[in-house]
Amino acid sequence: MENTHATYDVSPWRGEFSDPAIERAYRKHSEVTVARHLRRGLMVWLVLLLLFGMLDYPVLGNSADFALVAGLRLATAALLLTLFFYSKRKPSLATDGYAVTAIEAFGFVLFFFLYFIRHDIVSWIIGVVAMLIISLYVFIPNRVYLSTLAAAFGIGGMMFAVWLRGFGAPVLVGLLFMLSLPMVVGFFTALRLQTVQRQEYALFQQVSSINRDLQNEIKQRQALEEELKRQATTDPLTGLFNRRQYEMLFNRERERCSRQHKFISLCVADLDHFKRINDTYGHDIGDLALRHAADLFSNLLRQSDVVGRFGGEEFVLILPDTDLEQAVAVISRLRQELESTPLASPAGAIRLTATFGVTQVFTGDDSIETVIKRADQGLYEGKGAGRNRVMTA
Repeated sequence: MENTHATYDVSPWRGEFSDPAIERAYRKHSEVTVARHLRRGLMVWLVLLLLFGMLDYPVLGNSADFALVAGLRLATAALLLTLFFYSKRKPSLATDGYAVTAIEAFGFVLFFFLYFIRHDIVSWIIGVVAMLIISLYVFIPNRVYLSTLAAAFGIGGMMFAVWLRGFGAPVLVGLLFMLSLPMVVGFFTALRLQTVQRQEYALFQQVSSINRDLQNEIKQRQALEEELKRQATTDPLTGLFNRRQYEMLFNRERERCSRQHKFISLCVADLDHFKRINDTYGHDIGDLALRHAADLFSNLLRQSDVVGRFGGEEFVLILPDTDLEQAVAVISRLRQELESTPLASPAGAIRLTATFGVTQVFTGDDSIETVIKRADQGLYEGKGAGRNRVMTA
């Protein structure tokens, strides 16, 4: 068998995977289907067994021979029914093959006894045994080597029965040839079928593995695309929108507010004495202060508001559907919340404040730079007035 993966090699004489773990996985995968086919074969076997049993009584009558044959038929029928029902609860019985093989061997015993009891149909019995040998390969699901063991038992038992009747070597050789022919045909038929089934399973597993790899690669690519998109639109330190992104969002919101005749305001915020924090506590604490302010602004503002990092310790806050008076009220709450929420750092609690310059966007403003420059004027006035305040421009 040619495979792209060596572990899926199939034994050329057993019709099973060379790797025991792969073979067990295959049987587990196929056990429900195999058990269903086995139950169908068992029912056909049972019906034929009982129908042919009806032909014994007219010939044997109410005799000990009839009782023996009937007992063997009923015992075989009981075994067939037992396996039929147990295979529903435990389908692995079908793929293991041992229970099926045992019943097949027991079924041959019936014909061994019939050979001695029904002298009138000896040739017919031998012909039926030949049919049984090829049938157990083709119609009763089983592992190839177990079917071969059952067939060999049937051939050996039949030859032993003929030998007990006193027939010589020529008859035994002819019988061996006649019964071996269906075994050989059945063996290679079952071997080919089992090999093809495992090839299909191997192909299915390989395709599934390729699909899983493709799905994982797609997920990785999607994650990479999301990460690249995030890096292209956000500030790596604070997670806020970078300048390119908040300018794009500003233009979009400005156009929308203009169409709907609504106001839009913009604020520039600057952390007070940020250089002193860096010089006193170090840049790591300074980074924590920036992230603390960024998280606070993002959490307190609306989902529709835009928070971006302008650079250094400065932030840009865009408030759609908000006039100047409303913006001052919103930003004042931000200022108070920042002042009352100290930064928890390894160096202890650090009180942060910020100065805010707020302006309303007007129709004549040609770009966001114009609006930011006007908000900066308010910011500078606030710093000159002592910081930690909200100023308008």
